[in-house]
Amino acid sequence: MNKKLTFTGANIFFLVFTLVFLAYQMILSFIMGTAIHDNIYLIIIINELGILAFVLGYCLIKRINIKEAFRFNNPGLIPMLMITVISLPAIFVASMLNSLVIYLLQFLGDVPASTIPVPQNVQELLLGILIVAVLPGVCEELMHRGLLLRAYERRGSYKAVVIVSVFFGLFHFDVTNLLGPIFLGLIIGYYVIRTNSIYAGIYAHFLNNCISVLVQFLSKEPEKETLALTQVELVSTVIFGIISLVITLGLMYAFKIVTEKRAVAITPIARVGQDIKAVLSHWPIIVIIVLYFLMAMLYIFSILITKVFGM
Repeated sequence: MNKKLTFTGANIFFLVFTLVFLAYQMILSFIMGTAIHDNIYLIIIINELGILAFVLGYCLIKRINIKEAFRFNNPGLIPMLMITVISLPAIFVASMLNSLVIYLLQFLGDVPASTIPVPQNVQELLLGILIVAVLPGVCEELMHRGLLLRAYERRGSYKAVVIVSVFFGLFHFDVTNLLGPIFLGLIIGYYVIRTNSIYAGIYAHFLNNCISVLVQFLSKEPEKETLALTQVELVSTVIFGIISLVITLGLMYAFKIVTEKRAVAITPIARVGQDIKAVLSHWPIIVIIVLYFLMAMLYIFSILITKVFGM
């Protein structure tokens, strides 16, 4: 393993990135205001290329062996085919988890919907797939299942998967899109460890976002300003989500079997309790968690204000 990558360095890297990212978002919101919604694709491109620049910059500064650190290895045809099959039920599970949060938040007030535009034709669909699926699939995976996963792997490969999946959820800074990404992050991280290839993670991430864009396009539903779920919709979502979870777990077990010879997992160096203490005791992580908590509180407060004053 590359000795230049440490979890202390990764924590500081993630904190600096988070601070720069949030500052950039705030400045952009102040300058552009509501015009952000009309330029969302451009903003996504800038965000993703910014992530890539941060990752590559860190690797250059630390003189990291990129091929070794990022696992640029062949994942194999059968594992990639299995990832394709697993993606659909996994997305339904992630959707169920996010729906539970949305259902609870709607009692506080109107929950703002995503600003991602719904493709209206094939040209817009292809553009959406490129910007929403391809770019994040590459750039975000190089940061999370590339740099961060390798750094935290010193505490054990599968523990690192859990830690980085939580970071992946926090990274979105969206209360309504926290649990889903954490779940998908667990699965994607597992793919990378079992195949010893970042390409498995990139492909899985791409598939997840691509399917979401396709569903939007095929549903032909108009863009919504708010999110809401009836009790009947929630129950059906949960039932379908639980069934999908069972299917996903079964397929993941099959994935484990077919990747037995490819997996390169590192043995944990400490017990789970010690790992949790070690991770949370690092001041960069404390700052990130506090920032996320404050952002979440501001988000919930904005929902309440909108309901009370009808803004």
